[in-house]
Amino acid sequence: MKTIKIITLFMLMYASLSAQNEKFTKVMLTHLEKAKTAKEVAEFQDLANSFERIAMAEKSEWTAWYYASYYNFLAGVTETENDKKMQFIEKSRKMIDAGLKVKKEETELMVIKVLSYYIEMSIDQMKAMELMPLAKGLLEQAKAINPENPRIYLNQAQAVFNTPPAFGGGKEKALPIILLAKEKFDTFVPENQLVPIWGKENCDEILTGCQSEN
Repeated sequence: MKTIKIITLFMLMYASLSAQNEKFTKVMLTHLEKAKTAKEVAEFQDLANSFERIAMAEKSEWTAWYYASYYNFLAGVTETENDKKMQFIEKSRKMIDAGLKVKKEETELMVIKVLSYYIEMSIDQMKAMELMPLAKGLLEQAKAINPENPRIYLNQAQAVFNTPPAFGGGKEKALPIILLAKEKFDTFVPENQLVPIWGKENCDEILTGCQSEN
């Protein structure tokens, strides 16, 4: 009789967790659907705030922190005033750090953190000496953890492509990296509906730029 009660209890707990996971996934997908048409700073900010609220409620889910970070980052990229731009980037990084506390070796979070370094360097080039080693080190760490993540190589290729040849960059140096990124994108299979899938179009654009004669 005691065994039956224990089994029943576990079944009820499992059913409750499944319902909770389904609710979380449904809410996340609803906001991700809205994100498809977002273009303005205010829209990205609203999305970031929505995902942050979800993350605060579902503290064990890294994807909610990821999208809170991602849409703060996009708000920062879209914003034209540097002071406001940097506020969004700092908020994005704060969300990344919260996500890494949930899943410390999640390379998708690391990719956004590296991108935040690049944006900060574009705002204040004097920080390049400080931030570039952090960006490179984090990318190498991400490769070691998950060498199949295509956004790692896209990130690296984009940085090399935008670096002048005199400083070790340019399209010739970026070409083998972006080809590797394309290979990873072609074989990438998302593990569920909520993991990031962006980047393939960016990859194709950089590849075209690398292969152009101009």
